[in-house]
Amino acid sequence: MIGICAQFVCAEGKNAEFEKLLAEFVTTVKANEPGAVVYQLCRDEKTPNGYFMLELYADQAALDAHGKTGHMAELIGKIGPLLGGAPKLSQGPAVF
Repeated sequence: MIGICAQFVCAEGKNAEFEKLLAEFVTTVKANEPGAVVYQLCRDEKTPNGYFMLELYADQAALDAHGKTGHMAELIGKIGPLLGGAPKLSQGPAVF
């Protein structure tokens, strides 16, 4: 298993749009990517306008496939104006 934590900070006043876009994206991932074992958006209580996505993939092939989907390309094309900075990603193998 491979874990990813993607951290986001929304631009001021863009939370509702961000959450709507991500709700649609997460629903699509869960419906179409069986190798995405966990895919959950969470609020970061310590960061104003902060969120993080918890992602757990069955293997490297599932992670690679996720990055090549049309819905990922669509998200990348739409999310930029909703963010207050670049996302921060952490990635590594599951320990247990």
